[in-house]
Amino acid sequence: IVRVNPGQLSNPGVVEGAQMRFDGLMREMVKKGKPVWSSPDVQTQMGAKDALVQINQLSCGLPDTFAYYSPEDLVNGFKKTAAFQPRVIKQNRGSAGEGIWLVWLLEKDYCANYGDRELEDDDKLKL
Repeated sequence: IVRVNPGQLSNPGVVEGAQMRFDGLMREMVKKGKPVWSSPDVQTQMGAKDALVQINQLSCGLPDTFAYYSPEDLVNGFKKTAAFQPRVIKQNRGSAGEGIWLVWLLEKDYCANYGDRELEDDDKLKL
């Protein structure tokens, strides 16, 4: 298992070309039949945020995991998921932990089943 955030080796202060050399080394391992998790090509094909959405119906996934690409989708989807259980919200940029919010519902109990209810506009959340 190799864990390097995509693009992390291209950050300022890292030796020029380090990301390309690292990705090349990982691809060589794959060609030799060595398991690499996750390979540079898999990381490119499945963006980090979409990867969780794409596995949401598998036994290792969570069915209330979504990616929102429009304001309408965010409002409609988030109100339903935040009424069900605490949420993790991640901006669609970066992979080093920036732009992440943990969200909890305040002063109300979560609904028992996903989709039983939605947040009201005056519900309070803790970030």
